Amino acid sequence: MQMKRQTMGKAALAAIVAAGLLAGCSSNSNNTTNNKTTDPTASPSANASEPAETKEANAKPIEITWGIHFQAAGVVENTEVQKWLEQKFNVKIKPVKVTDASIASGDIPDIFMLGDPANVSAYQNQGVLMSIDPNQLKEKMPEYYTDIEKNSKLFQTVTFNDQLWAIPMFIDLKPYDLGMLWRKDWLNNVGITKVPETLDEFEQAVYAFAQKDPDKNGKKDTYGLTGTATSTWSSGFYSIFGAFGVEPTMWHEKNGEIVNGSVMPETKEALAKLRQWYADGVIDPEFITDTQDSYRKKLYNNRIGVIEEQIAKGALPEGGTVTEMKSLSPDAELVFAKNPKGPGGDGSWDWGVKSNFVVIGSKVKDQPEKLEKLYEILRAESSDEETINMTSLGVKGTHWDFADSGATSGATKFLPAFEKQEQRDQEGIRLFSLGNITTQAYREKYSNPKLNEAIKTYSSAPNLTDALLFSVLPSDGKYKADLTALTQKYFAQIISGEIPLDDFDKFVTEWKARGGDELTKEANELYQAQFKN
Repeated sequence: MQMKRQTMGKAALAAIVAAGLLAGCSSNSNNTTNNKTTDPTASPSANASEPAETKEANAKPIEITWGIHFQAAGVVENTEVQKWLEQKFNVKIKPVKVTDASIASGDIPDIFMLGDPANVSAYQNQGVLMSIDPNQLKEKMPEYYTDIEKNSKLFQTVTFNDQLWAIPMFIDLKPYDLGMLWRKDWLNNVGITKVPETLDEFEQAVYAFAQKDPDKNGKKDTYGLTGTATSTWSSGFYSIFGAFGVEPTMWHEKNGEIVNGSVMPETKEALAKLRQWYADGVIDPEFITDTQDSYRKKLYNNRIGVIEEQIAKGALPEGGTVTEMKSLSPDAELVFAKNPKGPGGDGSWDWGVKSNFVVIGSKVKDQPEKLEKLYEILRAESSDEETINMTSLGVKGTHWDFADSGATSGATKFLPAFEKQEQRDQEGIRLFSLGNITTQAYREKYSNPKLNEAIKTYSSAPNLTDALLFSVLPSDGKYKADLTALTQKYFAQIISGEIPLDDFDKFVTEWKARGGDELTKEANELYQAQFKN
């Protein structure tokens, strides 16, 4: 793999976007304890002739500081999974919770996981990480490398100054891609028999939800939809911007040039549409303070009639949002659909093939035996079925089983007493899992065919994803947070009617002057150097 140059600023990023973590286990080797008794009086030459596996079993365990999964609430000591890993790989694990504060204090784990190229860049600037030799990665993790090489641009997202600083993960069929989850019973109640497909049909439906008493309670207490201005233009409005062919804050390629979605003319068109809907009482006025949790609650509580939802949560009967709706409102009927098609096409925010990243602490570079062990664990975490299952699912028949009785592949389910994540965390399940570092072959064996089909049916990917795969730019630390806040403020004010629509042009000027022009220049340079086909 050829590493292209990406020049990074020397100053540390102002903030780390997300905390990191790791989990893992490696190679297909089976380091079981040998029961042979060694004669303490034997000569050195006799002991030297012991089989390699016996030497390994008798060797002192290598100590590894392991950053647990970043979504886990906290460390659980000496779990069954930890003990299993320690025995299988002849290691002694110290599990830790990785935070900015722990890193700042000098407690750098040997291995952990980060969620975004910006995180990798920030920690690399602080001297926290060890660079990764691509040739060594290929040698030590050949099965996984064969798969990730097909998405080789992911390497470029964490290549700074001609050095690779993380092992990228990939995801192909993404269950968190967004589609539209409609109250089908509300559509029926307002006389709409066809689930909306176009932006015009979407508009007709949400107006009817706001004006025609879809819940039949005789009160004017419903809205069509809501969104949130508290994050980077999250659920509720992604699909509307997507219908105009743009996603705010995302870098888009237009005619060979990189432009930011926040300042494109199509964004002004989308804002005009949303502004009109708000003025007509179609958008919940609480959208400015709503969150991704509260908009689901408003669907459950008969306040709005459609939300953007992850395919895994809304497209199948067993999806989390569908089951929650049924438990709260048994008579409610939901139906999943694609994002509405508008003048710019259709789509929603799409993360592309990017997933998380595995990183190795800087101190490991001077400990070759530990590095070798980490690669052994990583190889197993990615390609050894036994190891992957133990760290991510637990013990078959105790913690999990296949969803279909008697199946040996396909969808899996957690068994009673382990259906909640916090229950599994107590066993160490997830704490030491690396998720999307698994090979394609493993994924195909353990995936849910029905969910895969739903993703293929409803996902708009790759219509709208970042042209730079969300790579960090040299000046992101100086400008990105400020520009995101500026975008949120202007867009909320424009949609709510607080300021005129034409103030979008004022916003564009201000955005460019406050660092947008510099970021755009850097984005184009990075695109030309590393991402242009």
